[in-house]
Amino acid sequence: MDTTTTSNWRDQLHPETRQLLLNNIMNKLKIGHPLGDYDEDLEFQKIAHSIEQKSYGGATNQADYFDEIASKLLLLEKAREREWRSQLRPDSRQRIVNKIMEKIGRHLPVSRPEGSQELWKIARRLEEKIFAAASSQTDYLRKISLKMLTMETIYQGRHEHANPGFGMQQFLAFTNNSNAIDSS
Repeated sequence: MDTTTTSNWRDQLHPETRQLLLNNIMNKLKIGHPLGDYDEDLEFQKIAHSIEQKSYGGATNQADYFDEIASKLLLLEKAREREWRSQLRPDSRQRIVNKIMEKIGRHLPVSRPEGSQELWKIARRLEEKIFAAASSQTDYLRKISLKMLTMETIYQGRHEHANPGFGMQQFLAFTNNSNAIDSS
């Protein structure tokens, strides 16, 4: 049980503690933002200060203050997780689609332009499914890597057993399997 009274808990809180919490809020706000100019840093400071001040002013004791700050930091983290998709550059996604196409093409060679277009559609659709299913950029890259590794492993297993290779039907079934994406 907290024995600190409502009237004196603020007196017992060290200014350094508040500054550390303010710095922590600033760091959370800056995640994903390139080093900014003076005005941008000033804006982050204002936002961080406002969050800290509201938490400080609204708290009834130290534990309440710390809980409020922790709650705000968690909200900032969750908001950042939701916006990861907008921070991923389209050319990065295209490079991933190209890598998937390259991997598919090694195991399903095509000779006609229509076949190449079909491979691109398959690779794009696979990337889009993984992009939509991922909870963060790290999760997205992990799922892509695991999917490509799984494709390679399946192909090697079939190749070692003198199977003629990945057929188009087996491959389409594999890439459309949402369980494989979710468990990756």
